[in-house]
Amino acid sequence: MFIEPGREAPQQWDAVDRYLKGLGMRLDRDAPIRQFASGVANLNYLISIDGKPAVFRRPPNNDAPPGAYDFARQHKILSRLGARLPTTPKSLAYCDDAAVIGVPFLISEFRRGITIGRDLPDSLAGVENIGGRLSAMIIGAMAQLHSIAPEEAGLGDLGRAEGFVARQIKGWRNRAARVISAEQMRKIDTLRDALVALQPPERTGCLVHLDFKLENVLVDPATLTVQGIVDWEMATIGDPFYDLMLMLLVWGEPDDIPVYAGQSGMPRHAPGWWTRREAFAAYQQTTGTALSERELKFYWILALFRNIGAVAQLIALYEREAMANANHLDMPETVAAMLDHAVALIDRPLDW
Repeated sequence: MFIEPGREAPQQWDAVDRYLKGLGMRLDRDAPIRQFASGVANLNYLISIDGKPAVFRRPPNNDAPPGAYDFARQHKILSRLGARLPTTPKSLAYCDDAAVIGVPFLISEFRRGITIGRDLPDSLAGVENIGGRLSAMIIGAMAQLHSIAPEEAGLGDLGRAEGFVARQIKGWRNRAARVISAEQMRKIDTLRDALVALQPPERTGCLVHLDFKLENVLVDPATLTVQGIVDWEMATIGDPFYDLMLMLLVWGEPDDIPVYAGQSGMPRHAPGWWTRREAFAAYQQTTGTALSERELKFYWILALFRNIGAVAQLIALYEREAMANANHLDMPETVAAMLDHAVALIDRPLDW
């Protein structure tokens, strides 16, 4: 859960304390400060404020791509969404003044619970049908988020549903162009053109998380209920099926081909773990929505397109930064392999 003591990235805690005192809060300097091992592109710490645990988040020092580390967006969401979605941790403080520690930072309340990645925790290994129960839990949590009207949560101005998918296609194409080769960009443009041709009519927008997975859900191991949903900085108003496909891309199945197994971030070998088709069907039944096979293929290729760009960005980040949690990303398949697979899918039926 935490990085080994002594290996944490140092922070300017005195400056943070002074900032908090200006807000009527106090950083408990006598309490241990620990850096979380989870998280790929942010530095996250467990701190104590006025005797209560809290989470401090800040970006690393790097040449970030445009739009990265939008803590202002996350602060806005954490300040408002909890009234409609109680599993949202409350924001306690947000600082965008670079004079304090050199970068923006966000402090939110700490929610107790375990996060689950590829490997099932030992504490859950003997639970009957644990995979099925976790599958149902996270599909239900995503459906609950998508059911909330942005305006009712005070987040009607969080994003613009009109043109959302087109912006995703254009945006991830441009981000990829910053970090991959000219040869790979030709394949990126092939995918871009196919997506434009396949794009279905726009859907009604809803709140989307864009990084919804068990690692970002805090679970009570005794009741298998959601205690908190974290990492909201990419959230916006967008297409619910895009959000769903991003989660299903890291979903994983026991017999996945290597290019999918490499992207899996969920306990795909847990007894009863649903297939993607089962998860997709459960989401449609819960939300009362439906997709044609052609539309499903479009959203799947779009999710692959996004992940190709995202992974390429992370590779570039790790080449620039000696990050303590750099080994968190276990991606045996290369960007080139993902590109080849996505291009091949253009003229093939969906392979799950």
